[in-house]
Amino acid sequence: MANQALSFICTVFLLLISLSYSEAIPPCSQTPYPEICNSLISTSPLYTQDQEQLGFRDLAFRATMAHAQKIHQLASAMDLGSIDSRAKGPWTDCMEVFEDTISQLSRSTGSTSPVSFDDTQTWLSAALANQQSCINGFNELNLASHIPSLPFVSYNMSEILSNSLAINKFMGDPTKSLGGRKLLSNGFPKWVSPNDRKLLQSPSASSQANLVVAQDGSGNYKTISEAVAASVKLGAGTKRFVIHVKAGVYNENVQVSVKNLMLIGDGIDSTVVTGSNNVQDGSTTFRSATFAKS
Repeated sequence: MANQALSFICTVFLLLISLSYSEAIPPCSQTPYPEICNSLISTSPLYTQDQEQLGFRDLAFRATMAHAQKIHQLASAMDLGSIDSRAKGPWTDCMEVFEDTISQLSRSTGSTSPVSFDDTQTWLSAALANQQSCINGFNELNLASHIPSLPFVSYNMSEILSNSLAINKFMGDPTKSLGGRKLLSNGFPKWVSPNDRKLLQSPSASSQANLVVAQDGSGNYKTISEAVAASVKLGAGTKRFVIHVKAGVYNENVQVSVKNLMLIGDGIDSTVVTGSNNVQDGSTTFRSATFAKS
């Protein structure tokens, strides 16, 4: 226990030290929070004074990623046994959206494949929006007093993400974007595969479904959530998986945890999905979504 406490204190101390040391770095003067930018970049092990502009952009993203990972490690190690039971819901939300933030930052670094200026702006904007979603959960349940002590908030993560957005904007070149978000002649984005285009354009797309949801029992499942859960066991996430949801009103909040899952209904006002989670019942807005990707 003593070792865990010492480790926790050392982690906090190192995070504070890393953002208090400052060395003037010219590109940082163009960010909304230049002092924080100077501190973050100058203490990065990857930093060298002769960074070219594109090199500095990549360095800034990687330093932001490393800082986010430290915060996540700190948050994961915290003991929640003594916090207000009502705060555990928004805390869980914060952890989930922060993990998404790390994922967005990883994509922005282009560590696996080249990324476009537009995509990077979108991912960084989503990461910044996640910060506000975390804070909103506590405010909605009148738990604002917990916010200053949140590791997601107290280590300048929002400011650092804002700086990353600014750096991408003035160092990224939209004219050299890798295709941006241009549409093909048939109206689909380039990232939609030919097979998926055919499926979406087919008048009988529902006949190609892997599973069918129907309230009258004529399908594989009566609820969407059951079908989504079953899809994971049947290989959803590794390839395109289609669920046809027949006409009806489905009163549920659906959580989707896999990629490449496609749901097809019977049309507007025919297939209706509606949930009833709300703040007054103790749910955060983040958890009230009818459909949510977790």
